[in-house]
Amino acid sequence: MATNEDLFKKIISHAKEYGFVFPSSEIYDGLSAVYDYGPFGVELKNNIKEDWWRWMTQLHENIVGLDCAIFMHPTVWKASGHVDAFSDPMIDNRDSKKRYRADVLVEDHLQKLEDKIKKEVDKAEKRFGHLFDFNQFVTTNQRVLEVQEKIDAIKTRFYASLTNNDLADIKALIEEAGIVCRSAARKTGPRCVSST
Repeated sequence: MATNEDLFKKIISHAKEYGFVFPSSEIYDGLSAVYDYGPFGVELKNNIKEDWWRWMTQLHENIVGLDCAIFMHPTVWKASGHVDAFSDPMIDNRDSKKRYRADVLVEDHLQKLEDKIKKEVDKAEKRFGHLFDFNQFVTTNQRVLEVQEKIDAIKTRFYASLTNNDLADIKALIEEAGIVCRSAARKTGPRCVSST
């Protein structure tokens, strides 16, 4: 089974082979982990940027676009909420000495639960063939209903905790749900939540 790292390497290899990116300064031995956009990469980047601009500004009557400097008076950052309200709840795993965003850990855990449902659906689809009814299965199968109930409970509690900036409850949720970081070798969860 391919890991995310293997998949990432394949994507990089494909992007290099087809001219989306090139290692920066490649003809002069290059720079590690720095890439330049190739001809297709430039076109793709510009298309994404133009599409984003159209959706965020041109398709709204009450929004106009500005291209401002990153260096601004501190009051601007405060007024926009970036100083007081902007924070990513972070979690430290004292065993692996790594730090993770709490939302990423929860989303990874939810994805694992959704994968469990998909496995149940795939097994049932193989078993019943053309007689398989997806809607009936996911609304009546006990294992699927139990997993879906866990997913809904975690989402509801997590989003409420984020909205209320309740870091203690986020920590409690992670511990109670048995959510572990990717590098956890043992089945002990992260131990500390902080905000940055």
